[in-house]
Amino acid sequence: MDYLVAVLLPQLLHGLVFGAALGLLALGLTVIFGLLGVMNFAHGELYMLGAYAGIVVVGVTHSFWVALIVAPLLVGVIGAVTEVATLRPLYRREPLYGLILTFGLALAFREAVRQIFGGDMRRILPPIPGSTPLLGMTYPNYRLFLLAISSVLLLAIWLFFTKTRAGIVVRAAVQDAEMLDGLGVDVPRVFTLTFAGAAALAAVAGLLLAPIFTVYPQMGVEMILLAFIVVILGGMGSITGSVVAAFIIGIAQSLLTLWMNPQRVAIAIFGIMIVVLVVRPRGLFGREGVLE
Repeated sequence: MDYLVAVLLPQLLHGLVFGAALGLLALGLTVIFGLLGVMNFAHGELYMLGAYAGIVVVGVTHSFWVALIVAPLLVGVIGAVTEVATLRPLYRREPLYGLILTFGLALAFREAVRQIFGGDMRRILPPIPGSTPLLGMTYPNYRLFLLAISSVLLLAIWLFFTKTRAGIVVRAAVQDAEMLDGLGVDVPRVFTLTFAGAAALAAVAGLLLAPIFTVYPQMGVEMILLAFIVVILGGMGSITGSVVAAFIIGIAQSLLTLWMNPQRVAIAIFGIMIVVLVVRPRGLFGREGVLE
């Protein structure tokens, strides 16, 4: 019983917290793939830019809450400019062009941040100090806040895509962009705004996790690997699948660290993905035709 309360329960909560934030990152990746057909290798760097933008805004305003609004907007603008200037000319070309371009963008963003901020690790102090008694233990207030706000954002995104006209337009663009264009919808604008929104989501995840993890130029590399695993595990292009898979990976990684070193945990996570794909090649919620 002591082991359950002192060790397993905190790790389970850690996994839920991390899974919720990972879900925000993976959702942006899923939406970009579903809409644009591009596996965005630079998505991890947008996550990293969110953390650094937060550091800058906190340094100027001394407020994490202002940073939580301003940083995603700044990264969203970067995402919009990136989509218009680099990705838009490649939409009618082979997917390989997009892969190479976003890989190059990732390197460029990473090196730019290293040149501006240096390679030192940085931290953002948790805006909510202290702990709360919970189920026989005490748990940090900021982690509970992170779980709550990430879950609310995930629900809001699901409601946006299922209940609002704008969300339905985006889903229609995924299904048949040419028909939507024929109906008079400005499809390029839909693409740009969606990419900007996905970039802002990545930035939110980066800033929310910054008080828990350290901030450094390479931080996006580790997260993008997990995000890709989540997207593949959940089913390419599936929003529900990405959220479910994010919590599965978050909890699995957190619990496995109790019994394995980090290298073996990474192998185990890839093993979970491989097993699911062998049993169900399209992922947990993959739909017919999404990869064709």
